[in-house]
Amino acid sequence: MNTRIARRFAGISVLSLAVLSGCTSNEDRSRMEQAAQENVSLKAQLTDLNKEHDILKKDLESATKDRDQYKAQMGDAAKLQSELSDAKRKSEAAETHLKLANDDLAKSKSELEAAKKAQSEMEAKYKASEDGVTAARAKASEAEKAASTAADAANKAKEQAATLASEKAELQKKVDALSAELAKKVADGPAPKLPAK
Repeated sequence: MNTRIARRFAGISVLSLAVLSGCTSNEDRSRMEQAAQENVSLKAQLTDLNKEHDILKKDLESATKDRDQYKAQMGDAAKLQSELSDAKRKSEAAETHLKLANDDLAKSKSELEAAKKAQSEMEAKYKASEDGVTAARAKASEAEKAASTAADAANKAKEQAATLASEKAELQKKVDALSAELAKKVADGPAPKLPAK
């Protein structure tokens, strides 16, 4: 476009030179009028071209702005992609940690269940031992009662034996006294008659 404009201006310059060189003929006048008309036409075209140039300049600026915005968006997209990749890696790491934590939790639950079972067994054994101790205490108490009863019976038997021994001694004294009295009577007089049967 600029080359075309330059050529037209060159034509106008040639016509202007012809006018300045003093051409006064009708043909020259006609050419001058035609040149003036072309000059006006060229000015109008130049104005149009300038407008088109301004529009194209604005379009270029808009396209440049769009391109810069697109570049910025591409940069933002690349940054977001990088952040997304980082977030994905962090998410995968978190999932790995979560899986390990869940495995540890399952293991802890299993160990807790085993500990509860062992505690329950120990409590059952402890209760059984307490029951055994209670039964042993009851038996010991019964044995103590039996021993006490036996001791009381032995004491009573001793008391009875002592009473019997005392009574035996009293009876023996009476028998000895009667025997002595009878012997004295026999020695002093005739033998007594025995009662008839």
